[in-house]
Amino acid sequence: MTSFDELERQRLEKIERARAHGVDPYPVTFDRTATARELHDRFDGVEPDTNTGARAAVAGRLMLKRGHGKLAFGVLRDGTADIQLMLQVDVLGEEGMSAFADLDLGDWIGAEGEITKTKRGELSVRASSLTLLAKDIRPLPEKWHGLKDVELRFRQRYLDLLMNEDARRVAVLRSRAVQAIREFMIARGFLEVETPMLQVQPGGALAKPFVTHMHALDLDLYLRIAPELYLKRLIVGGLEKVFEINRNFRNEGLSPKYNPEFTMLEAYEAYGDYFTMMDLLESLISAAAREVLGTTDHTYQGRAMPLGGPFRRARLIDLASEAIGETLDLDMAADKARAIAEAHDVPTDAAWGTGK
Repeated sequence: MTSFDELERQRLEKIERARAHGVDPYPVTFDRTATARELHDRFDGVEPDTNTGARAAVAGRLMLKRGHGKLAFGVLRDGTADIQLMLQVDVLGEEGMSAFADLDLGDWIGAEGEITKTKRGELSVRASSLTLLAKDIRPLPEKWHGLKDVELRFRQRYLDLLMNEDARRVAVLRSRAVQAIREFMIARGFLEVETPMLQVQPGGALAKPFVTHMHALDLDLYLRIAPELYLKRLIVGGLEKVFEINRNFRNEGLSPKYNPEFTMLEAYEAYGDYFTMMDLLESLISAAAREVLGTTDHTYQGRAMPLGGPFRRARLIDLASEAIGETLDLDMAADKARAIAEAHDVPTDAAWGTGK
C-alpha cells in the first residue's frame, strides 16, 4: 500500500508538471452556471437514455472516478449535492481523457457539457471540457469506512463535513434554525442587539470565565459568560423588548457534548412575567421547527419528541421531587435538603441554603 507521504509527493509532482505545461493548478475563478441540486431539481424527471440538449458548467470536488480508455465516470460534489460526470473520448478528446485520468480524488474541478441521463437513469454532465480548479495535496479519508473517529471529526470539522453527509445536513439546519429564530423574534417586535463580550466583571451566570488583558488600560477583562446584565440595562434604558443571539465562554471543561464557546438566545420583555416567556418560547420552538424541518413531528435518538406544543409546564422543584420519589420543599431545613442531595450523589457545600 502506498504511504501517505508518497501520495503527497506524487500529487506535488503533478502540480509541478501542470505548471510546466502552462496550467495553473489554482486558478482564481470559474464560471459556474448551475449547482448539482439545481440540475437535479430541473432534470431528475427526464427519462433514462435521454440527451436534454441543455448545457451547464458545474464545479466541485471529485469524490469518485471509475472507468478508463474511451469511457469514464466521476462523481462531483458541490455544496448542494452530487452530480455524475460522463467522460467520452469522442466528446472530451484524448487530451481531456488523459487529464481526467491524472486527477486525484479530492481535486476541485470544473466541468462543462450537456445534461444527459444514462441508460441506468443516472443524471450526468457529459463533459466537453474540464478545468482543474485546485489540486488536493492531502488524500481524503478512505471512502468506504468514512470518517468515524469522533475526536478527529471534532478537531478537523472540514473533514467531517467533506466525508459525512449528516454533518453537512446538521450544519445547514443549524444555520436555518438561527435564521428562523431571528425572524420570529423580530416579527414579534423584539429588537436585536449586541452587548459587550469583553467585560470588567463577568455576570449573569455562575461559571468560571476566561481572562484576558487589555494593554491600553492595563486592565484584566473577562470573556462574557452570559449577556443577561447588559440586556437588562437596555430594558432600564427604555428598549422594551430585546434579544441577542450571542456567543458565550465558560472555562469549565471540554467534551463532545460540552464546548467552552457556545451560542445561546437570550431575550427580555418589559411588562411580562415568566409565563409570558413560556408562551414566547413555546411558540418559538414550534415556529422554528415548521420553518426548518417542515413539520413539528420530530424524533431524537429514536425517541419521539413532538415540537408543536403545548408543552408541560412544571416547577423545577416539582420535577426534582418526581425524579427522587420524595417531596422537596423550599421551606425544609437545609440539613434535610443536604442529606437528600447526598443520598442521591449530588455534591453539596456546607454554606449552601435550602434553595441552593
